[in-house]
Formats: sequence, structure tokens, C-alpha cells
Amino acid sequence: MKPKTLLFGSAIAFAATSAYAADASAVPEPEPVGYVRVCDAYGMGFFYIPDTETCVRVSGYIWYQIGATNDDGLVVDADGNVIGGDTPNYQGFLPGGWNKSTRPRVNIDARSETEWGRLRAFVRFQADWGNELPGAFADGPVSTDQAWLSLGGLRMGYTESAWAETIFDVTNGGSFSDGQLWYGDQERHLIQYNFGADRGVFGVVSLEDDALEGRGFIPDAAGLIGYQAEWGAVWGRLAYDESYNEFDDSGFGAELGAQINLTRIGGEIRLMGWYADADHMYGTQSSYAGISGGSGNAEWSVLAAYNQVFTPKFSASTGFQYFNDFYEALSDEKTGLNGYSADLSFVWLPVDDFEVRAEANYDKVDTFDGSVAAFLRFTRFF
Repeated sequence: MKPKTLLFGSAIAFAATSAYAADASAVPEPEPVGYVRVCDAYGMGFFYIPDTETCVRVSGYIWYQIGATNDDGLVVDADGNVIGGDTPNYQGFLPGGWNKSTRPRVNIDARSETEWGRLRAFVRFQADWGNELPGAFADGPVSTDQAWLSLGGLRMGYTESAWAETIFDVTNGGSFSDGQLWYGDQERHLIQYNFGADRGVFGVVSLEDDALEGRGFIPDAAGLIGYQAEWGAVWGRLAYDESYNEFDDSGFGAELGAQINLTRIGGEIRLMGWYADADHMYGTQSSYAGISGGSGNAEWSVLAAYNQVFTPKFSASTGFQYFNDFYEALSDEKTGLNGYSADLSFVWLPVDDFEVRAEANYDKVDTFDGSVAAFLRFTRFF
């Protein structure tokens, strides 16, 4: 190469390199990225939303269940009156074959601390489908099963009625099975105040939607007071149904409950009793609802249940509930009919976050044949 050519080429290369370096130095520095951090303030599974002090947890499960019943249905006369047949089965299974169902559930729980107390939001999405529901071979429709918010002790939104469940888990449900027998399970729009903690005195006062579709301004009300310690807990509930029929009749229900923890042997005992003055929303409900067309309340009901944890991988429970004097549908007229319900549950955890559950229920109302329903369920938690 000639000297002039070499010199000219070197000049061009130097100019190009200088221009590139100038362009590169002009590129702005990237903004710092907020990385996800573990939040251990509220237990396992929470993490901070980047660049905030809000902790969030996503959890849920998917189950597949297969069940069956010997319930062949009710016997009805020419006038449409129920005159006999089988007590409606506890699980609501269809007769004559296997009942399959699948349920996915996703919970989103967000929490942070403020000068007014803990700020929380909770939403639950789930879908249920199977051959006991219309559209057995269609996709399961996703719905918002619960959605509520709270600040300190104030809580509001759509969730379990305080008559059935509260934020104090020891008071929730009836027996130790998944179905938990009959305890007035229901969800409501509500606004409530909660006080206390997992040890000592606790309570709830709840104003709840009475489903009057705008007719009237007086809500239903439910309250709970209890005491919890290492040995277990005791509690009482009282609820008022402002209007439960077309005549705007009102009524009330009451409950007393206790749980005893037998820590040394891995056992738990629950004893519960209910009173309802009519067939309104604040009773236990029961299989008799499928006969009467109402809620299925009895004047009195008592329940006893026992759960035994044999190993960290296996447990079993059983429960029995008695109903004294069912009411006619949506009235305070007594039928003179009694009934009872019983359950048996086995739970096996072969590996972490995977559960195999088998349950059976027996329901019986006077003058009707008893019914058995049972299922086997596989659940993956996350």
C-alpha cells in the first residue's frame, strides 16, 4: 500500500472510531430496577411489590373429585307434595352414576402497615364444573367467590357471613371434615369490626346484606365473642335476620361452641350447639331444605366432632350432628320431624402440597330413608 493511501485510511478509521465512541457515551444510563424481595412479616409466600412497602401472596389449589350417592330422590304425590323417598344427600350428588368435579382456586392477598393499622385486600377467583352442574362438558365459568378489604379492625366487602366464619379460624365451620356438616354456611356483603388476637378475648360485630334488593334500610346483624388459649377456645354467636319471608317476619339464631386441643396425643374435639326461632338464614340449615324448600333449620341442633393426627402425613376425623324439630319452609311452624347427620374423613399427604382426601356423609330425616354420599378427591396446593 502506498504511504498516502495508508495515511488516508488510518485517518478515516480514527474518525469513525471517535464518532462511535462519542455516540456510545451519549446513551443514557438505565434506571435502577426494583427487584422482588421476600416479605417475612406475614408468613411464608409473601413478597414485596417492587418499589412499594406492600406485601402480596398468590396461593390456591386445583382439585379433581369423583363421588357417588345412593340417594334416588323424593317421592311426590299428584298435587306436588313430598310424601316420602330419600333424605337429600349432603353433597348434592346426582344418583345413578359417578359425579365428577374439578375446581381451580386462586387467592390474592395484599397487606401493608399504616399508622391506622394493617391495610389489607383479599380476592378469590374460582371455577367449578362437573356432571352435577349444567354444561358438564363446557369450560367452567370463573367467578369472584370473595373480595374484601380491611384497615385495622374494620373489614368490608363480600365474604363469609360472621354467622359461619370469621378471621378467627378456630370459630369456623362445624366438624373437622372438608364439608364440616351443617353450620349455616353462607356469604354476604357486609361491614364488620374485629377485635382481639389469637390469644385472649376476641370478637366480631357484623352488619350484613339481607338480600331485600333495596326493600328497606335495616341490615341483618351477627356478633361473636370468644376466648382462645393454648388448650383451645370457647365462643358464642348471636344473629338477627331482619326479614326472612314475604311477610317481613324477623328472627334470631344463637350458637355456643368450644374446641379442646389434645396436644399430647394429636387430637382435637369440637362441641357446638345452635338455636333458631324460625326457618331463616341464621340457623344450621340441613338436608331438610331439599324437602321443605326453605333453609332447613331445626329449633335445636347439637354437634360433636373429633380429629386425630396420627402422623404429619395422615389424619382422620368423624362428626355427628342431631336436629330437633325442623321448621316448615320460611316460617316458625314446627313439623315435629327430627334428623341427624354424620361424617367420616381420611386425609393423606404423600408429598408436600399434595392431598388425597376421602369423605363419606350420612343424612337422615324422620319418615324419609337415609342417604349416603362419598367422594375421593385429589388436591394440589400452591
